Amino acid sequence: MTTYTRARPTMMRVFLVQTAQGLTPSSGGYKANVSLLRSLSMQGHATAQICYAVEDEIDQYARRAELKGISPNITHKPLPVVDPAGKVHELYVKTFTDEYKRDELTSRMATLINLFSEHIASFQPTHVIFNDPITMKITESHEIRDTFKRINIIHTAEQLPFGPFVAGVDGHCLSPVVENKMLRELDGIWSVSKAVQDYAWKYGRLKTTFLVHPCMTYLDQTSGGMPRIRNNIDKEEIGMVNPCPHKGLSILIALAQKFPHMKFVTWKSWGSRTAHVQQLQALPNVKIEPTTRNTDEIWDRVKVLLAPSLWYEAWGIVVTEAQLRGIPVIASNAGGLPEAKIGLPYCIPVKEVTGERHANGDYVVPDQDIGPWEDALQKVMTDREEYQALQILTATKAGEWLRSLDPRAHEKWLLSMMEQA
Repeated sequence: MTTYTRARPTMMRVFLVQTAQGLTPSSGGYKANVSLLRSLSMQGHATAQICYAVEDEIDQYARRAELKGISPNITHKPLPVVDPAGKVHELYVKTFTDEYKRDELTSRMATLINLFSEHIASFQPTHVIFNDPITMKITESHEIRDTFKRINIIHTAEQLPFGPFVAGVDGHCLSPVVENKMLRELDGIWSVSKAVQDYAWKYGRLKTTFLVHPCMTYLDQTSGGMPRIRNNIDKEEIGMVNPCPHKGLSILIALAQKFPHMKFVTWKSWGSRTAHVQQLQALPNVKIEPTTRNTDEIWDRVKVLLAPSLWYEAWGIVVTEAQLRGIPVIASNAGGLPEAKIGLPYCIPVKEVTGERHANGDYVVPDQDIGPWEDALQKVMTDREEYQALQILTATKAGEWLRSLDPRAHEKWLLSMMEQA
């Protein structure tokens, strides 16, 4: 049995269903989910999450908890699962407590609905938070449904069951009609940007609450303090994360071809398929790195970050992360990226995807005017005075922005639901 953190009656007990692969996923949205739990835990609330992990991650997290004097209380038990062919597989489910006293439950299959229900019941939450339709359905008729609030986090427009981007990403919005009804029965819906909030209202007349990601999302993950500002003026590489068509792969390729003397480096992520990697491999001035969960590897290396996204970005956490470290970002104005840019140069207009898709499901990507991108990159990479001034401005304004956020905004919102009840 899992040992859960005991809470005073006035505490919240927040249970998160995390659908990313790994305890430290590279996706910005899932990083924000984890940061929410860490913030609430540090504010005195009991928290837990159910997620998918690999064995070495569990050992690493347990060791970190022990170093802080917290017993990880690792337990494990076999769980028989029947596949579609009728064959029984025995999986092992582990539970443990991490360094933030946040209880963890790890598994390797996304179809363990009974397991989800069991651990929600065991934890006795005041709030269940999720961003997937399966959990929304599970909690709709859960045996202790009347004892907790249900909150959905909207990380992408594709999650919503209406509008031009409905079901535009695999695994999002499995049944639009059913999900549209269920969304309107929730206790809270968190939009991570004004862009997503506006989209939900424009296409679905769905009211949501806009909250910027928890402050901890952007703090240094080791020290818990403000990120270390880099001085990368003498670095040579131009970076991009998650190269794929709707993230602006065509713009990256055009820039690499235009400036063969410049060095580019990309980090693969969830959208990068074999075909996209092969396009980049054909360019001699582009390096391709595997997915990294340690973004310091990126910030220690790049002089400039490109974020040429062409889809309706919810926010763009990587943009804000770079700017907090004094690294200039050349981004598009798609979706919520102008919000992530917080008014800093450069934010370049693009022709966004419209929702039209190819036969294979990929978005049809419009041709782009590459001229503004060429001008911005040329200036930042070759004009030292321009770079130095932009570096200082970027670090200063980004730091001021982060310090201006209310670190208890999410806590207050969740507590207000209990007060209304």
